[in-house]
Amino acid sequence: MINLRMVNSLFTLVLLFSLTTFAQASLIINGSFEDVPNNNQGQGFMPNSWQTTNITPDTWSKDGTYGLDTDLWTNFNGIDAHDGTRFVAGWSIAGQERFGQYLNGNLVSGTEYMLEGWLHQAFRTDVNYPGGYEVYLSEFPNQLTEQIGFLGATTSFDAGWVKYSFTFTATDITAALDFIEFAPIDSGFGSAYPGLDLVSLIGPDTGSDPNYVPEPTTIILVIMGLVLMRSKRSKV
Repeated sequence: MINLRMVNSLFTLVLLFSLTTFAQASLIINGSFEDVPNNNQGQGFMPNSWQTTNITPDTWSKDGTYGLDTDLWTNFNGIDAHDGTRFVAGWSIAGQERFGQYLNGNLVSGTEYMLEGWLHQAFRTDVNYPGGYEVYLSEFPNQLTEQIGFLGATTSFDAGWVKYSFTFTATDITAALDFIEFAPIDSGFGSAYPGLDLVSLIGPDTGSDPNYVPEPTTIILVIMGLVLMRSKRSKV
C-alpha cells in the first residue's frame, strides 16, 4: 500500500526544488558551452547561442569533438573543462577576440544581478599572463555600449579553474539592452587568453529572468505537488 504521507513529502521536496530552480534561472543560454551545432574542428567555431563579435575566439574540447583539442595544442596543455568537456577562450590582442549572445530575457531596472564564471589562465608562454573579461551590454553585437563589470583576473596557470563574479544593478539604460559581450583584456605585462566556463547571469534576490518559462517537466512536477498538498489539506 502506498504511503500517502511519504508521497506528499517527496512531492513537497520536488516542488521546493523546482521553485528554487525557477528563481535561479540564468539569463545566459548554454553557459557551459556544451551544446554545439556540429562536429567542426579548428579555430573560430562557437557553441550554440554564442557568436563571434570580433576576430576569432575559440572553443576548446577535451575530447576533440568540436573546435580545438586541448590534448593537441599547448595553449591549455590538456586540461579538462571546469564543467563538462568544453570551454571558450578569447585573446586580448589589439581588437580583442570577443564573443557574446542575446540574453534569454530582459533585465529589470533597479534589480541587482550577479555574473559568475570560471577562468583558467593559458599555459602557452606568449599568452601566459593574468587576464579576464570586460563584460558589456549592447543592443547589437560589437557595440560595447555599457560596461557592467570585469570578470577576473587570473593569477597563474597552476591555479587551475577559479570562480570569479561581480554584481551590478540594472539601470533604465542597461535594462533596454539585451546583447551581452565578453572582451578579453590582459594585465598590461603580456597577452592573455583566459579560458571561460560555466558562466551565468542571475538575479540573487528576486530571480533573474521575469520572462523565463520553466520546462514542461518542471511545470508538471509543480502542479502535481500543489495538487497533492491541497488534497492533504482537504482531509485534515
